[in-house]
Amino acid sequence: MSVYEDELGKRVLMLGNEAIARGAVEAGIQLGAAYPGTPSSEIMPYIADAAKELGFHAEWSTNEAVAFEVAAGAAMVGGRSLFACKGAGLNVVMDMLMTLPYTGVRGGFVIVVADDPGAWYSSNEQDSRFAGLWAELPVLEPWDQQSAKDMTRDAFALSEMLELPVMVRSCTRLSHASGDVCLGEIQKKSNEIVFDKHWKIPYRWNVYGPPGPIEKHRWQKEQMKKARDFVENTSFNKHHEAENDSRVGVVTSGMASNYVQEALNRLGKRDGVHLLILGVPYPLPEKMIESFLDKVDTVLCIEEGEALIERQLHQHVNRLGKSVKVLGRLSNGVMPVVDELDPDKVASVLARFLDVEPPLSGEDSVRKELSEMVCARSSSWCAGCPHIGSFWALKKALPADKVNIINTGIGCYEMSGYGIAAAPIDAKDTDESTRWRAVTPYEMTDTLYVMGSETGLSQGQYHVGYRDGKIVSVLGDSSFFHTNLPPITNAVYNNAEQLILVLDNYWTCMTGHQPNPSTGMTLLGEETKAPSIEEICRALGVQHVKTVDPYNLKETIDAMKEALEHEGGPSVVVPRRVCALQRSRELRRQRQKAPHYAVNESCTGCKICLWLGCPAIGFDESKTNAAGGKGAAFIDPLLCVGCGLCAQEEVCRFHAHDKVGEGEF
Repeated sequence: MSVYEDELGKRVLMLGNEAIARGAVEAGIQLGAAYPGTPSSEIMPYIADAAKELGFHAEWSTNEAVAFEVAAGAAMVGGRSLFACKGAGLNVVMDMLMTLPYTGVRGGFVIVVADDPGAWYSSNEQDSRFAGLWAELPVLEPWDQQSAKDMTRDAFALSEMLELPVMVRSCTRLSHASGDVCLGEIQKKSNEIVFDKHWKIPYRWNVYGPPGPIEKHRWQKEQMKKARDFVENTSFNKHHEAENDSRVGVVTSGMASNYVQEALNRLGKRDGVHLLILGVPYPLPEKMIESFLDKVDTVLCIEEGEALIERQLHQHVNRLGKSVKVLGRLSNGVMPVVDELDPDKVASVLARFLDVEPPLSGEDSVRKELSEMVCARSSSWCAGCPHIGSFWALKKALPADKVNIINTGIGCYEMSGYGIAAAPIDAKDTDESTRWRAVTPYEMTDTLYVMGSETGLSQGQYHVGYRDGKIVSVLGDSSFFHTNLPPITNAVYNNAEQLILVLDNYWTCMTGHQPNPSTGMTLLGEETKAPSIEEICRALGVQHVKTVDPYNLKETIDAMKEALEHEGGPSVVVPRRVCALQRSRELRRQRQKAPHYAVNESCTGCKICLWLGCPAIGFDESKTNAAGGKGAAFIDPLLCVGCGLCAQEEVCRFHAHDKVGEGEF
């Protein structure tokens, strides 16, 4: 099934992100722009499929700020546009997000942000609904795939009515789950694309132009008053009254509303509470809230994320002079203050709130049973990942007697700080630089925050006088274009010495292998010119730039050592090799088979090849090794892709790895 299928009333199974894309198509979207970020990554590929069929523009932009500006530009001239990002991606657009509402938009502009409660794919579990409150923009929050489709569709019309952007907030459990969706009609007529410098307001699109930002902010507040008419009448807000004389209420929204309804059923209390489900958590429907508060003495707020609704309810209670007690995340011990919600957590909270026995859960016994069957493991690089070679080379190139700092950004290479197979760490309060031994590439990264932080942090460390070791910044090709050009420019400008490793595997791999400028292909599959990372670095003023093959460990180690000794500003090394998964797919398409490696009788059981961190390499304790001891390495032929890293002397000096099969990976 395609998101542009035109069959009114047909029921289909859709991923949450697919349903969001379908809602945009039904609304007559004319442009879509995004930067990939899990859990939002699938939205734009679905929109791209429709773009090719229906003839509108869709793109992966170089970062979220650019994508937001592209979509905003389309909306200024009347086009219906959509911008999508993950929660952390919204942080990148905050400058424009806070400013654009002062002038508004002409065409419908929908901002879809997928938050990640539980931080499954993210460095934080932020609640992006507060960005809507801060920017004074309406926020819609779907609870299932059908509402995700319908809310996205209606958000375009609401945006045009208010002449303001509208936010649609999803989360991981909605974006990455499938549900039943009834297809609606696809709007065939597109908005006219026009431009009027003084449309309705003098200097409409110039936030500083007369009458100035203050008056334009006043205009925005007047527009938001119109939003209250919408929230009072929308079917996305639902009030289910108790069937008895209960004075207890529950207010919920989004995915949490599903957990609440399930929990109430399990507790036998579905009809014993006044239940308010808000599809629009900001602004709240004042009349509906007032009617609801008239019927209750105590209210429990259950929402995924922070206390957005709860804070607003406190304001309404105070405004109305009511004595209703409002409980939620702001109340000590009532709700979990971190992590995502689930049906059992919500059932436990509701049981305490309603003073009933909590429902029995088999989760603990199931977990115990599974823990005895499943070996615990963390994420790891894929077999043959070029990053394994890059980090092994970096480990060999860095001076072993120094306290070196490795600053890493977001991408597959961040697994260099996951601590897989690391020894127990005895952390102490120290007053001097402390060296920690990194046995595997998974223990090497020292700092990890956001995309672009790596090169900036390195500069601060250098300029403040850190000289107890070398300073390294590690980023990927997509990150290079995303947010690293300004800090690299700054490093050149301010003469900050550091080794910058740009690990170029041609794809934005961690979020699902989306193309980026390094790929040479657009979102729609069209060939395009791939900007040269090396040429850009030289144009920015970097004096020392080298390119290496990370499968050639000696070459890579030597290049890194040379770069680490460079003085007078940053040095750049670009280890370039296509992603191993993409290479494997390419070989399958060509009906070719990659060679693999096997461990021979020369293995001494030293385990150094295991330290490489390749998931294809294991250790058999039952074997007798060449040194006469117990245990020898082995290579799983089903996982090995034949990269040859383990066979090189920089890993195994006993030549215990043999190539099996012809060809090269």
